[in-house]
Amino acid sequence: MTAAPIARRSGVLAWFLNPYVQIALGSLLTCAAELLLKQGAVSAPPIPWLPQWFDISAMFSGWTWLGICAYILSMISWLYVLRIMPLNIAYALVNVAQVLVPLGAVYFRHEHVSIKRWAGIGLVLLGLYALLDVTAKAEKKL
Repeated sequence: MTAAPIARRSGVLAWFLNPYVQIALGSLLTCAAELLLKQGAVSAPPIPWLPQWFDISAMFSGWTWLGICAYILSMISWLYVLRIMPLNIAYALVNVAQVLVPLGAVYFRHEHVSIKRWAGIGLVLLGLYALLDVTAKAEKKL
């Protein structure tokens, strides 16, 4: 299937298959995966017969497996986006996950994020805004 038949779909399916929606969905899934993997890593009981440095006990946590599933769904979304959108645009936009993961860590895990990290997040957002503006102008010319 090529990008042309996909673009002709209408309604909710067309909205869902919009590459920007898929990038947002993939970024949210990546964020969820990171948070779930963290939960799996910290909540898994140690396995006495395994060395501590080989902490595979997280693989026995349901949280870890939910995180792995979220990563797989994110990868499916990403592969769809790559069929339609230029890599240099898609890869820059998917970096919104660099903003979502710290926000999720603060909100769900009550972790501290330093002022320098918030400043970096602000710069990422400015870069994303600049990229979206350039992309929107380029798409209007098409």
